[in-house]
Amino acid sequence: METESRMERKKRELKQHILEVCERLFVFEKSFENVTMREIARRAEVSVGTLYVYYKTKEDILATILSEFLTRHMQMMRSAVQDKDTGIDKLTAILDYFGEMTADPYVTVFTRIKFSNNAVPKIVKTESFIKTRILLGDLVDLIEDILIAGQNDKTLLLSDSPKVAASVLMRLIISIFQTSGLDQMSVMPLIREPLDSDPVAAFLVLKKYLIRSFKS
Repeated sequence: METESRMERKKRELKQHILEVCERLFVFEKSFENVTMREIARRAEVSVGTLYVYYKTKEDILATILSEFLTRHMQMMRSAVQDKDTGIDKLTAILDYFGEMTADPYVTVFTRIKFSNNAVPKIVKTESFIKTRILLGDLVDLIEDILIAGQNDKTLLLSDSPKVAASVLMRLIISIFQTSGLDQMSVMPLIREPLDSDPVAAFLVLKKYLIRSFKS
């Protein structure tokens, strides 16, 4: 039993090593489209056959990276709001957390991984991507719960349903990460004042308008 446990640990460590190598390749060194499974195996110092034991395609690897990325941040977001008493405090904590994420160069680059439309059908069929969709749904649910709490304690005022507001809010936030401030007027067309092209500044503007809109 001890030997089996050690082998399982080595397998987990190797899988994690492969993911870390791919993060560097996909995000910082090349791009998802320009990396082959053979190159991944070479950089991870494993045989191509060994790589295919753990991951059948590079789309599977990307979906796993995205899933683990979102899992980590979901845990931290839940921690960020758990000690807050009111809806407005919880919403502010979540927006502050996203603001800190936009200030992290790694996160900004990570969320802009490029892949062609041809890769999408392969990605969405992976088990890890299905998990990612569930996690994104959980994130919308978390925001919805915060907005409902704010409605109940009278610290937030919503003109739409909490579910709709939560979904729109997440689309805005994801758009900011994806565009990195390059075209924020298309993301927030109702804001009249000039926007800084820096994603951190853009997010601060979004936070200001959201708090102003929701606060009762």
